[in-house]
Amino acid sequence: MAYIGENAHFSFRSGLCEALPRTTVSSAEVAALGRTLTRFFGRFCVGCEGYSRLSTLYALCSGISECGGEVCICESTDMPSFRFGLPLLSADCGVFISGGSSLKIAFFDSRGFTLPQMRLTEIMRAEAPEPAERAGRISAMTSFGSIYLNNVRDTLRLSEPIPAGVSCGSRAVRGLWRELFTGEDDELVLQISDSGSRVNAYSTKYGFISADKLTLAYCISAARAGDTVLLPDDFHYAAELCSSLPEGAILRYPAENGVPEVSGQSRFLRDPLYMCADLLRDREAFFALISELPQISGARREIAFTDAESYSKPKRLQTSKGRVIITRSGRNMLSVLAQTLSAETSAELCAEWCEKLRKAEKCRRRPESFM
Repeated sequence: MAYIGENAHFSFRSGLCEALPRTTVSSAEVAALGRTLTRFFGRFCVGCEGYSRLSTLYALCSGISECGGEVCICESTDMPSFRFGLPLLSADCGVFISGGSSLKIAFFDSRGFTLPQMRLTEIMRAEAPEPAERAGRISAMTSFGSIYLNNVRDTLRLSEPIPAGVSCGSRAVRGLWRELFTGEDDELVLQISDSGSRVNAYSTKYGFISADKLTLAYCISAARAGDTVLLPDDFHYAAELCSSLPEGAILRYPAENGVPEVSGQSRFLRDPLYMCADLLRDREAFFALISELPQISGARREIAFTDAESYSKPKRLQTSKGRVIITRSGRNMLSVLAQTLSAETSAELCAEWCEKLRKAEKCRRRPESFM
């Protein structure tokens, strides 16, 4: 994710803030973050993964309430059902707290999509306001897990679990997927990560199927059904190379601006469980679609770079081998992503541009001069 900046206690990235390394964030500092959020939103839904971060949860909510914000609290929930519930509660902002050794706080808009970079930048730079004359209301709620699962079943007309193995480090998220998938299968395994916001797959016949390839398969399936599909502009360029894709079926939008408020198929961008259930309910059609797709690949590396601030806005470069996207990933770090049509070429292109950046820093020149 693109690096946005830091304040005294947190490192901010697209849709997420994380406690700085070797920094202990106190309840008072979390409460100050809650007060700051009320400069931008009025009604909040705040959830927590498990019970280990309850003190952080209540500190954040007390700060929001102190400045007049209204808060719905969910003490122990999972991210997928939490994001699904935000529109049902008419929340302006969703805040999800997680993390083991490092505190992580994710921010979502009223539709359940991650907050755009511009808004997170404003939050990072803002100061906490003075307490309001009247405190906001704090109310408790239960998890939307059952409602979420029933919604997926009803929307996709699923009557029984779909054959597929499930692998996930989060017990709560794994439990959700095991409700819609059998959990064990000899041919296909789904690998869920990032609190349920990302999924890869492994097939005995087709090998590793990346999250990008699953997303591309869904886009083609939705486009063939007549839907207009939304994709961020940093998604793999191979999406437009599929000859079977109807013209104009994909609508690209600037990733840093967030998902636009336009009609079109967008739920898959925030709900991998829904996306995979829709794809795999017709397993034969899914494997046939996978066999049609180009062998898309991406390779990413991070390198130290003193002038990383000059890459605050992502730089996209099209080369003869594929596309390179350079973004800031830390105070003095850059992330180099190479997108090509093979794993070998991606690794080669990524290493090539990392070396160009190192040479450019030594010579104080732009890396394009070494092309």
